[in-house]
Amino acid sequence: MAEQIQDGLGTGVRAKVSKDHRLDVSSKANPRPYYVSRDTGLVFNCTSDYSATAGDYVFYIKNTSSTRNLFLHGIEYHSVNDVKWRIWQVNGTAVGTELTPANMNLGSGLPAEAICMGNAAVTGLTNVIQIGTHRTTALGEAGMEFSDALILTPGTAIAVEYDTGTTGNMELDVFFYFEDINQ
Repeated sequence: MAEQIQDGLGTGVRAKVSKDHRLDVSSKANPRPYYVSRDTGLVFNCTSDYSATAGDYVFYIKNTSSTRNLFLHGIEYHSVNDVKWRIWQVNGTAVGTELTPANMNLGSGLPAEAICMGNAAVTGLTNVIQIGTHRTTALGEAGMEFSDALILTPGTAIAVEYDTGTTGNMELDVFFYFEDINQ
């Protein structure tokens, strides 16, 4: 009697073999945001762009969902001047210019369950713990990849600080997505 391989989820679906008697399998080899964007339409990018001053919080994001975690995939930094950036977990009541994140699945139409602020200094925040530091050179750009490990649970927030550097134009692109808690 031949063994049967099931999907392990109790659906009764069985594995298949090809005409050459090879097991027919597939894998999820793309980065996680690809599947989230395709399957649920919950991948976003948000940009902050203005002339910042040392000490400004130039970007703020808070997870406002009660049922989903926010996964920060990465941040791209662009600056006219040499800049040292700091990423902080923060609390407090953020005051600033609200931004609307762009859904990366253009057919989704779902909004981000997050408050994003930037395009001007964000105030009203208290640093909790420093998560990272990054530097860019004048007219440079760089990225900080979190490999989806920076997770904002419901109600938590981070801010990016233009820590040191001469006043000048800068731009941040913040790439994030949502997944149901305990998924």
